[in-house]
Amino acid sequence: MGTTYTIFGAGPAGLYTAWRLVTGGKAAAGDSVELIEWGDYAFDGPGSGSRLPAGRIVTHFCDDDPTQSYIEAGGMRFIEWDPTTSQGHQLVTLTINKLGLTPKVVPFNTTTDPLLYLRGEHIYQRNLATQHAPYNTPGNNAAPAATLFANISNLITGVPAPSTRIAQCAFYGDGTLPSTFNSFVYAPGSTAGNIGYWNIFYDQAGNEGYEYASDAGGYTSNVINWNAANAAVYNSEFAPGGQFKTVQGGYSQVFVQLFQQTRAAAQAAGIGFSLQANTRLHSIWLADGVISYRLASAAEPFKGGPTLTTPNAFLAMPPASLDLVAEATRYADLPAGTLDVMNQRPVQLYMDGVIRQPSMRVMLFFDSPWWETCPYPPDLTSDGLPNTFGPTITDLPLRQVYYFGNNSDGNPNPVYGVLASYDDMQYVQFWQELELHVDERRTIPLEEDYQVLHAPAPANETMIRMVLLELAKVHYGDPNDAYKIPYPVSAVYNDFSFNPFGAGYHAWAAHYDICDVMQRIRQPTGLVDGAPAANLFIIGEAYSNDQAWVEGAFCTAESVLVDYYGMTTIADTTNYPLICACR
Repeated sequence: MGTTYTIFGAGPAGLYTAWRLVTGGKAAAGDSVELIEWGDYAFDGPGSGSRLPAGRIVTHFCDDDPTQSYIEAGGMRFIEWDPTTSQGHQLVTLTINKLGLTPKVVPFNTTTDPLLYLRGEHIYQRNLATQHAPYNTPGNNAAPAATLFANISNLITGVPAPSTRIAQCAFYGDGTLPSTFNSFVYAPGSTAGNIGYWNIFYDQAGNEGYEYASDAGGYTSNVINWNAANAAVYNSEFAPGGQFKTVQGGYSQVFVQLFQQTRAAAQAAGIGFSLQANTRLHSIWLADGVISYRLASAAEPFKGGPTLTTPNAFLAMPPASLDLVAEATRYADLPAGTLDVMNQRPVQLYMDGVIRQPSMRVMLFFDSPWWETCPYPPDLTSDGLPNTFGPTITDLPLRQVYYFGNNSDGNPNPVYGVLASYDDMQYVQFWQELELHVDERRTIPLEEDYQVLHAPAPANETMIRMVLLELAKVHYGDPNDAYKIPYPVSAVYNDFSFNPFGAGYHAWAAHYDICDVMQRIRQPTGLVDGAPAANLFIIGEAYSNDQAWVEGAFCTAESVLVDYYGMTTIADTTNYPLICACR
């Protein structure tokens, strides 16, 4: 009799795990690989790319028409692996190649000279040296925010900064502020991972420096009070401008192919393979060392069904989903003598090792690319011609704007897409209150709003008009010119602050040994004294070395398959550890 591999979550980590088990030789004839997914995911049919096929990967086609233009409403790009420098996203690049999608890899175009609209002033980044940003930070605001980020990173790590993945992991574990660090608050030699990034940024750049970095950087999540050791490395590397790649026709194609090719390979090998959609993991525990769990339907997500068992369980879930499972388990009527793993104190402690960063996107489609001819086009080439990719960056609640334009599959009547608001952290609530029309009252609790599980939701007139008002300020300089922007032919939003995701991305918290948490959270029973080892694993981008990227989801999944199932990795890990090792 074969064994069963049960994967809870059909996002990137779950799909990758299924694919590797089936195609990597671990699952054999007679075995079964089953995916349990809360969302109503669709991986087949002409419209499969227009729905939500893989967690926070969302390629949204206008009017769900796969021949029309699309906008990436979730994860949208990766950094192509360069083996000569050991830089980039190795597993994502390898997976795309093995799926036969490499011919479809194209640049994810971004500008090197973004338009900035900060504190009411329009500035093209190339002009910062002469037209300083309106912040009282002498010297810093005459250069891009990326320069300020790099300077702060160098102050934290010292020069040269840890450049290899191995050196970066070492710095996360026991890196200290260099002997040259000058501060009234933090002494040289202080453990960098025990310092909040906001705290140390304020200490070194003052409030105006911090505000400039936050506003002109585009991502508020990059300057929150996360682990300073990790932030110093991440913020010195993350610099939009030509290095990103995507897949022509939508990033979701990678995950549709992961599912379809896994299914075909399983059928050829005599391996059972199934996807049970509209079903959530309700609760999970150990009974006499056996993994036991209950499921719930999407229609009744709080009502657990009969007890089931599995020898292998992969929780391919973000922390918010893990919390929902832990909460349901805590109050479930469990048999005596069972071990509620997820509610054990050390497991809860390690689960808290990451910070949730809410994110939201508002997407508009127009019948013309009006932004190319407005007074302040998104960005310009050296000869002054429009170069409209984005991002345009502003301190308005829009935060970042990307211009997807017409990327339709030959549709004779194309529309032009704009990711009109790519925002995060506190700005999400600005838009969240606009998700309901001004005449509506709430009818369900926010924690029961599962909008993001199903598809981008239609934006109402109130939200649309607020977006147009802010777009007018950015591109025309006057909100009274909002009428000059054509009314969109379609408008939708995705709010990743809602359950079961609870965040668009995650960051490591301060006062945690990142390497230790990254290693041990994968098998939570190992955190509990006296608990029997069980093949119960946590995977996903949240507890990875590549948070906010698909690479993080793939790397944690691959590390579990290699370390606990003895599979041979498809990656070259000589200078590229999948996750950080403990020292």
